[in-house]
Amino acid sequence: MKTLDTKINNLKIIKPKIYRDNRGYFFEIFNLKKYKKIISGNRFVQDDHSFSKKNVLRGIHFQHKKPQNQLLYLVEGKIFIVFVDLRPKSTSFKKKHSLFLDSKNHVQIFQPAGVGSGYCVLSKQSHLIYKVSELFDKKNEKGILWNDRTLNIKWPCKSPILSDNDKKNEKFEDIKFYKFRELLKL
Repeated sequence: MKTLDTKINNLKIIKPKIYRDNRGYFFEIFNLKKYKKIISGNRFVQDDHSFSKKNVLRGIHFQHKKPQNQLLYLVEGKIFIVFVDLRPKSTSFKKKHSLFLDSKNHVQIFQPAGVGSGYCVLSKQSHLIYKVSELFDKKNEKGILWNDRTLNIKWPCKSPILSDNDKKNEKFEDIKFYKFRELLKL
């Protein structure tokens, strides 16, 4: 397993060891012993599966109470994914990190608590699996508008399909970041 740092503090790209033969391939999606250093003592309490069609854009989402660490793995498809550091005292606060994920590459991402994310689907469909360190609570879900001018994300889909909730997300400048300071003990 290889771990790569990004320009956002503690956001990690993980390249697992793949075992291939004439039957196909095998690899571990998660092994507590091997991932312990990456997840830094946190535990995962919920697994989620997101299925999306082409041009669906989800996000940019985060939990404003009990922020979640997430371990993401794209099982099928190709997506463009963006991470935004929302931790006010982080040296990478307001920074973005984006990349194209293709399920053929088997890359995983560790997303630390206080970092928001969103993605758009570039293939016919996608299946994204992720582990989270805090149970999801609809009342604590927040979002930033996908086309927020402050973030100025260059999404590769021109006419994204959005949920009603994502259409109502807040502008980056309207998010109350002081709440993260308290919740993340920053």
